[in-house]
Amino acid sequence: MSFTSELKSGKFSIYAQWVGLLSAILLIIFGIIELLTVPIFSILGFIFAVLIIFMEISFLTKCCPTSPGFDGFIKKLSGNHIRAGVYAVFAIIMWVSLVSRFTVLFIAALTLTITAIFYATGFFKGQERTSSSMTGGTGIMLSMV
Repeated sequence: MSFTSELKSGKFSIYAQWVGLLSAILLIIFGIIELLTVPIFSILGFIFAVLIIFMEISFLTKCCPTSPGFDGFIKKLSGNHIRAGVYAVFAIIMWVSLVSRFTVLFIAALTLTITAIFYATGFFKGQERTSSSMTGGTGIMLSMV
């Protein structure tokens, strides 16, 4: 299944997965940029980015040396509604970072919010969570069968 056909599928969990991965990249980049300005939120951003990468790229839990407890924790975050909640919490924390000083973490907070909205939309539409075949998931082909 090609990337464009996955994007045309109308599966909000695939949209959320890609925006979530973009959020992780932005959290790392902007965390480095703002490390001296807002160190606590930059460090939290690094932690969120690692969690997001393990949540969204499922094969990493198999090929990276992680504990069974961590693997179990990541597996618990499998539903659209749970992921929407997790991303909403991450987004709220990043929005709180802007109270004291407006920084480029605003962009990461915005993408985290969009990801939460995509997962919530998928949940309310009754869609099963589908991950992109490009990130080691089943893609839309198996979810259509």
